[in-house]
Amino acid sequence: MRKDKWGAVSVVLAIGVLAGCSSTADKGGDAAKGASPSVAASAPANAAKGDEKAKADKADAWKKGTRIGAAGTACELPVSFDVAKAWKPKGLSADDGELLAQLMGRTSVRGACEIDAKPAGNIGFIRVWTADGTKKSPRQVLEAFTAEEKGVDKKEISDIKVGGLPAAEVSYTSKSPIRDEPQQERAFAVVTPKGATVVHLGGFDNTEHKEMLPAYELAKKTVAPVS
Repeated sequence: MRKDKWGAVSVVLAIGVLAGCSSTADKGGDAAKGASPSVAASAPANAAKGDEKAKADKADAWKKGTRIGAAGTACELPVSFDVAKAWKPKGLSADDGELLAQLMGRTSVRGACEIDAKPAGNIGFIRVWTADGTKKSPRQVLEAFTAEEKGVDKKEISDIKVGGLPAAEVSYTSKSPIRDEPQQERAFAVVTPKGATVVHLGGFDNTEHKEMLPAYELAKKTVAPVS
């Protein structure tokens, strides 16, 4: 069972009971008959505007925000990349990075950065893992990374390039500790003279994983080596 730093998620369902529904509906029908067309149309029009604003806000959350990786940024890494606008990156100290690795059963890498999705309305993180200078290829880094998880299935690794650098990407499923369905996971790895970097996206569930993919893709397409 994977150990993670997820907080408990509480779902509260509030049920409103409306008294005299039928009589209210009748009155509403009579009122609607006498209402002007502009007043009658205002409710759906306002609802449509609200939906459009919500969509715009959601789209805006995935736009390019801060950049991390270089010295002096929130997370100092062997590579740099852009973080989605509404996501919040937090660097991990050496001790915290080692502790996170122990909690999650990782020995090939240590935690370096957690990019929190909650400000964007999702539950989860993009986690960045690093390892000191290594002779492993990006593919070998991902092979070791996935070997440290239990219940890995449907693993597909492909060799790619990001920011002009040789890289590899893996998609797979793992056994979810809280759900019956397999959990979708994705990660890419880059190796530079400064060390290996693994950028990993999991999610609270598969819906969350899918919704968070744009932030992961933004990170992948904006990778550059740190001088």
